[in-house]
Amino acid sequence: MRSQKGFAHSAPGYYRQQQGHAAILFALFIPILFGIFTLGTDGARAVQDKARLAEAVEVASLAVAGAGSDDKTLAKAYIQDYFPYAEVNDSDITISKINCENNASCQDSEQRFFEYQVSAKIHQPTWFPGNETIVGFGENYDVASGAVSRKYHAETVDVVLVADFSGSMAWPWSGKYGTGEIRYVVMQDIIRTISDELESFNDNIKKAKKNKLAVVGFDYFTARDTGGSLDYFSHLICSGSPCRIYTQCRRWSRWGCRNWAWVRPGDENQPVDSIESVNNIFNYNHAAHHPIDMPNRLNRWSVSTFYDIELTSDFDDINSKVSQFSIRQSAISGTASYSGIIRGAQIAAQGDNPRRLIILLSDGKDTYSDTTDKLIEAGMCSKISAHLNSLNVDGEPVKARMTAVGFAESETIPPQMESCVGTDNVFSAQDKDAIVNKILELITEEIGHLAP
Repeated sequence: MRSQKGFAHSAPGYYRQQQGHAAILFALFIPILFGIFTLGTDGARAVQDKARLAEAVEVASLAVAGAGSDDKTLAKAYIQDYFPYAEVNDSDITISKINCENNASCQDSEQRFFEYQVSAKIHQPTWFPGNETIVGFGENYDVASGAVSRKYHAETVDVVLVADFSGSMAWPWSGKYGTGEIRYVVMQDIIRTISDELESFNDNIKKAKKNKLAVVGFDYFTARDTGGSLDYFSHLICSGSPCRIYTQCRRWSRWGCRNWAWVRPGDENQPVDSIESVNNIFNYNHAAHHPIDMPNRLNRWSVSTFYDIELTSDFDDINSKVSQFSIRQSAISGTASYSGIIRGAQIAAQGDNPRRLIILLSDGKDTYSDTTDKLIEAGMCSKISAHLNSLNVDGEPVKARMTAVGFAESETIPPQMESCVGTDNVFSAQDKDAIVNKILELITEEIGHLAP
């Protein structure tokens, strides 16, 4: 009994001795508990940010599809708006554009589409980075996501390709003395690819209206096939008459002319009446649109071969005719995009689809760029756009757009085209596939849709 009493009296002292151990154990568990808290907090943020980034990338992909662009700056702006404190690097954003021919999903679809795949990764600063004592995610944690948008070819469209067939288009891709395919041969391949794609679009259309394509070639002039011979048109007025090409003697001697020179539209000896020309773009009976007489001195065997192919859905016929086009260096092999634009606008005005698209394909600035500037200042581009968009088809207003795509070397994009069609409608492309993709983007529907 005495020993039991002794045990009873000593128990409170024993518990008092153990209280200090509990405090030490609690102190040891504090970093672990706080680490669990920090991991849980930043982990929950990471899960939430994953969901928010998925939404941000979806919005970015729609924006990219709507703009028809692969510009990372646009996608980055949307993502950064969702995550103002995160680090978003250009190298962490990927934009891939895939046309229907290279997309198995599109091949099996009833509607053809152009697909934009956007993926992004952000570096988000943590709230509790951790240290040597407390566990954490570090200064940043990474979150990644992706989204896919599609632009469907829903509406039929009239496409007018205004194609440069000037002398420089007979150069190799990389320049006059460079290497690579001949530029106008690449142009022919591009036209064939676009016509084949439009034919595929038409195969899936059940309504009466079909996609149509037209081709307008140009150098200093456009040409029209009259059945065995070609008529040439400048579509400009010079001193009350159609601007033309002729020879002029620059130096006479007693033995006759010692220096014959070619005078072309825009030359200082044949200035263009820009206001008269612009005011009569759609006045088809005006003298500006009468065929010109070619000078006898011109070696017709050296003149390039191309001519207007008006809007049609007979794509085999287009391909057959374009394959016969050729470029030869001659006195009329310079560049006058304005003649092609004016003729392209006239053909677009005669279309029967509500959507009209004029695409200029050129490898360099116009020979007489001052003439281009004067025509633009006189309202050439704005009046073309206003006229086309004032039209309607069966009560439906026409939606017309003019664009320019730089061919071959990107630095040779005609600088005046920005003031003509607008900065957002001028594009550069480094190879044939990039040009085809850009044209197909322009043809497809304006609005993007998230892929299912």
